[in-house]
Parts: sequence; structure tokens; C-alpha cells
Amino acid sequence: MTALSSQSSAPDASSADERPSFRRRLLMRIGPAVVLALAVLALIAWGGAYLTIHQNATNALAAEVNEMRADVDGQDTLDLSRYAWDEAHHRLAVDRVDPIFVQVFAPDGRLVRRSANIDSLSGALPARRRPVHADGIWPSLHTFTLGDRSFYYRTRPLQASSGERLGFVQVARLVPEHRSLLWGFGAALGGLWLLLSGGLLGLVAWAAGRVLRPLRSITEVAQSVTSAALEERVDIPPTADRETATLGRAFNALLDRIEEHVAALRGFTANAAHELQTPLTALQGHVELALRRERDPESYRETLRLLDRKLGGLVRTLRALLTLTRLDRAGDFERSPVDLSALAADEADAVQPAADKKGLDLEVDAEASVRASGQPALLRKAVRNLLDNAVKYTREGGVRVGVRETADGQARLTCVDTGVGMSDEECATATERFYRGDEAGRMAQGSGLGLSLIRRTVEEHGGELQFDSAPGEGTRVTIILPSPSSCSPAREPKCKQAPNAA
Repeated sequence: MTALSSQSSAPDASSADERPSFRRRLLMRIGPAVVLALAVLALIAWGGAYLTIHQNATNALAAEVNEMRADVDGQDTLDLSRYAWDEAHHRLAVDRVDPIFVQVFAPDGRLVRRSANIDSLSGALPARRRPVHADGIWPSLHTFTLGDRSFYYRTRPLQASSGERLGFVQVARLVPEHRSLLWGFGAALGGLWLLLSGGLLGLVAWAAGRVLRPLRSITEVAQSVTSAALEERVDIPPTADRETATLGRAFNALLDRIEEHVAALRGFTANAAHELQTPLTALQGHVELALRRERDPESYRETLRLLDRKLGGLVRTLRALLTLTRLDRAGDFERSPVDLSALAADEADAVQPAADKKGLDLEVDAEASVRASGQPALLRKAVRNLLDNAVKYTREGGVRVGVRETADGQARLTCVDTGVGMSDEECATATERFYRGDEAGRMAQGSGLGLSLIRRTVEEHGGELQFDSAPGEGTRVTIILPSPSSCSPAREPKCKQAPNAA
């Protein structure tokens, strides 16, 4: 079975190791989105530059066309004398004046006039007399080539005030070096895109490593913790974010609780071993003594009676340990209304013979049918232990048990004895397991589990346990338990009403 179990668990471990790391998954998910977003931004920037360059180029021609239209506006005949034909950019064809070439055509296509700088060109400008060039959403330049120079142009109609078409104006200009400019700008954007993508991916990887660093610390601590070494804790750096710090503190708190429970378990185991070893050793001694030589039947009976008493004490100790173990599991248990008055009277009758044997007065003063919400068997054990302790550690006087309902409707059981009493220090530690005070240890034998059982029972019922004692003056123990009406899921999560329970 062991080999089979190890073989079956091996694939799970290997598959867990093959899972992608958090950093890799983060890069695979965020990386493409970051790179794509930067690429889109770069394209938008390049498109904006493209639109700006082309818009500026077309606006220059449109301004010249509008100037020509303004000069002929309102005329009945095509009179071009008012147009500024003598400006430098109309007379010269050199780049330093940014030349603009203008041709005006009659409606029949006959050339009416052209700017002087056209004559200095290596050839005549083609007559592009199509009336209108439509401007789309994505602008483009209408170009032609003359010699080794490229031109772009714009053609618009000229109209009289009556709406009659007077002719066409064609404006041309040297194509600006926008392509090289756009290519250079695109290369710069590509380099910036690569640089920013690498930087952002590196930043994501660094952030993932920063987040994972405390998790690695927690993993290392978890792997190093053993039952023999529980002192290791996660170091939470001051720079840790809130979620990581919360996780680290929660893990350290978990280790604190584990260490506390392991220490309690070790102490409990040591105490239990000691408490069980002493009576078992005594039992073994009596058996060895009885077997050492032949004895008469009455001696054997006396030895068996002694063994019966000793074994009875061991059985009670083990039952108390089992009950405490059941309570420590903190599991929910069914609850029902319990008549605490009748329960106290029954348990008082059970311990009455022990009180009579010591000459003690045992009195029960209980209101009729004071009800508490609880598990009857556990409450019965707690009340029995309380009365047994009171009778056991009282030499003279008596024990008085009272059951009342408090002003807020809870059930209160009070046990007052005239026994040896306890100091304040003893009251603080009296409910620890296997604890027995010096005077109590000299007065009677016991396991030291009675008050521990009472405390755990009261805690699991959501009640309250109080001690009022002084050495030599007796002890007053008060148990307050919730009533059935006050036990609701909202106030007590462990409470589960059992309607059919009596």
C-alpha cells in the first residue's frame, strides 16, 4: 500500500511542478496586451503625423486656390489682373522660395494664363482640368512627375456671380519630403515601441518577483517547519504591500496557534503519562506482592478489591480524557432544553452516600424547572464532577447547591462548600488539566481533570464559569448557561435545537 500510494502521488507532484509560474502566466497574459497597446499608440502617432503632413500640404494649395477665387469673385468675365502673379513663389522655381505653379484654363480647355516659374521647368505642366478632386477620410496627394521632380496639384472651377463657369484654376507644388520624414518618424516610433515594451515587460516581471518574494519566504518557512522546530516565522518586510503583509501575519498567527497547541499536547501527553504511570506502577506492585508467596483467599480478595478501586480511578481518568478530547474537537453537538433543577437534584442524590460517609450536609435549593440549553450528558458530567470535588475536598460542614434563573433569563447553578478553599493563584490555574493544589493533593487522590472538564463543557455551551474562594474558607463555583430561548444561531453558532429531545 505504501509503494502504491507513493506511485499514485508522484504524477500529482510532477504535474504541479510543470505548471507555469505566476510570473510566467502574468507575462503571458499582460505582456501581449501591453505590447499590442503600445503598438496601437505608435500607429496612432504615425497616422497623426501622416494626416498632419498631408493636411498641411493640401491646405497650402487650397489657400492659393481660394486666393484666386477671391480675385475673380463677382466677375462676369475671367479677369486675372488682380491676382498676385509677381510674387516670388510665382516667378521662381527654386526650392528656397517654395514655388507654386498656377495655370488657368478657359471652359473649353484653352490655357488662359500661367505663372512665370512654369517657363523655367524642363517641360510643360500637364493640364489636369478635372474640376474637383474629392477629399476622402484618408487624404492623399494627386501627383505627377516632370523630369526628376515630383509635383502634386489641385484643380478647382472658377465661376461668375451668376453661377456661370468662367474656367479652371490648377495649382501645383513640389511634393514635400514627407515620405522620408514619415519613414524616419516610423523608425523612431518602432525603436521607442521596442524599448517601452521591453521596459514594461521587465517592470511586470519585477513587480511579479516583488509579489512572489514573500510567498517564497512563506513557502520556505512552511517547508522548514516540523513538530520539533516550530519557532520559524515569516519575515514581513516594511515594503510589503497590504495583502502580502496580511497573508504573512495570518501565516505567522497560524504557526503561533500550532505551536501553542503542540506545546499543550506535549504537556498534556507528559501529564497524562505521569498520571497513568503512577497508579499502574502501584497496581503492578500489588500484583507482584500478591504473587510473591501463597496467601489465603481473603488476602487475594483484599488485593482484588484494591485493584478494583485503583482500576476504577483509572477508568474515570480515561473517560474524562475522552470527554475532553471530544470537547477539544470543537464539533457541533445537538442541544435541547435541559431541566437544570432536576439534573442537579439527581446528581446530588448520586453523591449523597459519599457526603453521608464524611458526615457532610448536602443541600439542594433549586427553583422549579430552571431550563438551560445544552447537551444533557455533558452537563450531567460537569455537575457530577463539581459535586464530587466539593464533597471530596470538604472535611466538615457541608455543600449547598442552588439553581436559579438570572434576571436576563439565563440558568445559574451555584455550588458552595466549606472545604479547603483556594488562593487567587490557585483559582487562576485550577482549571488546567492535571493541576492539583498542594492542600487538595494531600487531602484526597484525584486526576486533576474534574475542573478542566467543567470549564471545557461550560465553554462549549457558550456559558460562564466563575470561582470565589479563599484558603480555609471554602469555595463558591458558579456556572451560568444560556436558556433555550436565548440560544439562537445568530447568538450561538454551535447551538442546534433538537425539538424531539426530552
